[in-house]
Amino acid sequence: MKETILIVDDEKIICDLLVSILQESGDYRLLTASDGEEALEIFQKEEIDLVFTDLRMPIMGGIELLAEIRQKRPTIPVVIITGYGRREDVIEAMRLGASNFLLKPQEIDMIYSVASKILRMRCQEKLEQEIYQFFTEDYRFFTMPNDLQYTLPLIDVLTDKIEQIGVCDASEIINIRFALDEALVNAIIHGNLEIDSSIKGASLDKMMEFDKFVQERSEKEPYKQRTVKVSRQLTPDFVRFTIEDQGKGFNWRVLPESLDGVDLLSNYGRGLFLIRTFMSSVEFNDAGNRITLTKHRCR
Repeated sequence: MKETILIVDDEKIICDLLVSILQESGDYRLLTASDGEEALEIFQKEEIDLVFTDLRMPIMGGIELLAEIRQKRPTIPVVIITGYGRREDVIEAMRLGASNFLLKPQEIDMIYSVASKILRMRCQEKLEQEIYQFFTEDYRFFTMPNDLQYTLPLIDVLTDKIEQIGVCDASEIINIRFALDEALVNAIIHGNLEIDSSIKGASLDKMMEFDKFVQERSEKEPYKQRTVKVSRQLTPDFVRFTIEDQGKGFNWRVLPESLDGVDLLSNYGRGLFLIRTFMSSVEFNDAGNRITLTKHRCR
């Protein structure tokens, strides 16, 4: 199917020139409009892949049209064409999300190269999205040191592509990230470093002392040699994370099933309760040094 380019300019001679260049250079379906309002009417009826629009036109100019397109169809690339070359106008257009700009008349002959580059990139993005319909399964394994600076970067990698596969939406990704952060920090601090959360404290001074204590403990034997094994299994139906430390484990069976009667100002059991809330299922091994978090696809 031919890609559709919409050219918006109140000067018919410019429209005709742009159409002529694109017809000679490429195989596109070309539509034209004389102002922003007419362009929006076309948008209601047609599937548009790329827009070239003049900056200054009667009724509705290019800036207003760009803003409307960004609101209604934010993935459609828009290239601004201006004969005035005012820096402020170009900056405003780029701020609103324009993909590029051309100065007329001196850069008109660049329209094909600009169009072909943008449409190739757009086609690539579409194919990258479509490729996930063929996705079957992905495994990732990490053996991490006791260094909290790697926690958030690791979470970025662990949650990559989950939304694209369709297991959950963006809001649920936030909850999964929180659950992973709780589990990883627990594995490092309470598991490998064997530090009890009761010594953390709530004041800034106490928390700074706690952070210093964590750093010192991580540099001592036998703690500094310990690692955290992390895995992710992603399928179209679920994502599963396993986090295993080399500590002594804990008695997870005594954790409260709800927050009733639990002091919310303390950390005891609260983090794991929230993990259970965010994930479809949470399981521990007998020793209590391995946690498995599963999120099933929402049907």
